[in-house]
Amino acid sequence: MINKINYVAIAGDSGGHIFPAIRYINELSQIKNPKNILFITNNVGSEYCDQINSKNVNLCIINSRNKFLFILNITKYLIPLFIRNRKLILVGFGGFITTPVLYISKFFNIINSNKIYIHEQNYILGLANKINYFIADKVFTSFPSRKLNKKEIYVGNFFNSLDKDTEELNHNYINILLLGGSGGSLELNNILLSKLKNLDKELLNKVKLSVQIPINYFKKYQENYLKIIKNINFFKFNNNLDYTNYDLIISRSGSGSLNDILYCTDSVYFVPHLNSRDGHQSLNLDFFRKHSNFLEKLEILDLKKKTNPFYINSLINPFSINKIICYLTR
Repeated sequence: MINKINYVAIAGDSGGHIFPAIRYINELSQIKNPKNILFITNNVGSEYCDQINSKNVNLCIINSRNKFLFILNITKYLIPLFIRNRKLILVGFGGFITTPVLYISKFFNIINSNKIYIHEQNYILGLANKINYFIADKVFTSFPSRKLNKKEIYVGNFFNSLDKDTEELNHNYINILLLGGSGGSLELNNILLSKLKNLDKELLNKVKLSVQIPINYFKKYQENYLKIIKNINFFKFNNNLDYTNYDLIISRSGSGSLNDILYCTDSVYFVPHLNSRDGHQSLNLDFFRKHSNFLEKLEILDLKKKTNPFYINSLINPFSINKIICYLTR
């Protein structure tokens, strides 16, 4: 087990939790020794660890699919971690795995004076963060409309600062991108397929699609699309897309998608996941509708109008991660 750790980031279950944690780690490792940083995640998070810039960052991947192995691994990794290290700074970014890690850390506070923080990406606290809230020393929030108390610190929304894949798109076409969050969306794919079937061939030949398909349905939906349109690219997930390349984006409205896309363009049509926990995607989008005048344009879906303005919204703070790091390392 790793001996000397100062900073611990914990996240799991979805890209909405995992990517902010990775962004935090990448920024922190530029000013602190990566060997003193630990990322604790689960099976889902392990798929994205290649996006951590430094190979010296310590990884602890806990199997959360099997309850017995989960309890075993929690015992095996965390107890030695908290016994051997003092004054740890822990930041939970959401997902089920954060709760046992932070609560075990709190138990060991008797001997090692850990500091516990949580970061909430969405308009309302997720289930894990609702539980973690009680033991957190401070809570970093992304939306300013929450009634802040002394425990909460508003840092703003942040976006994906990773290098973007800059594909040279042919603007003889109307370039459309479909995103469904880190897991993809069957609903959005079904809606798009039904719309494409009703387009006349002349317009269809002017459209070029880039479509995210959920991994378990990849082959089936590839075949369905190719029956209708030939100018199409498929992908399972890509966190490094350059959104300024597209004439229209259709996307879910998780906090990460909202901020990454709106930082680059307003040529977007958001479709909230109505079954998202606590309805947070609808609440995220409602907030931006109320506080961002340009979002009125989202009600108009005009494929013929090509606009890709580079837009910086005052609510999207490119330095919010830096604000968190400055607070934790002061």
